[in-house]
Amino acid sequence: MKRVVWTTLVVTIVMACPHVIQAQGLECGPQIQKAQAAIDKVTDDMKGMDMMPKDQLLQVRTLLDDARMYLDGARRNCDRPEADYDKARAIGKAEAALGYATAADMLHFQFMKGGAGMPATHSMGGGSTPMGGMKGMGGTK
Repeated sequence: MKRVVWTTLVVTIVMACPHVIQAQGLECGPQIQKAQAAIDKVTDDMKGMDMMPKDQLLQVRTLLDDARMYLDGARRNCDRPEADYDKARAIGKAEAALGYATAADMLHFQFMKGGAGMPATHSMGGGSTPMGGMKGMGGTK
């Protein structure tokens, strides 16, 4: 009898709240888009930074390369998932890509802040900060 009651309760909840169940699904697309936007932002900020010391450029570009590597892996797992596990891996890789892009942005910002005599980046705008402090680019919880 308990089993019938529990089954009925679960079915009722699922039928009454399909949007809640769908929200819990493994959707890797949004994380991939967020990571791509972060990589694009840093790449754009790096344009015209040829006057930056070569070792600093290399460090930021290496972080961006890591971000791209993880993003490529995320896309592969997300595009052709064989199971939910593949989608979960895609989400993890996309979050790692976002982390590396954020680190690249923060490091670039730190270099620009400390670079006496270097021209300020034209693409950062008046009140821009590294991605970690940008509005609308908050991390996932």
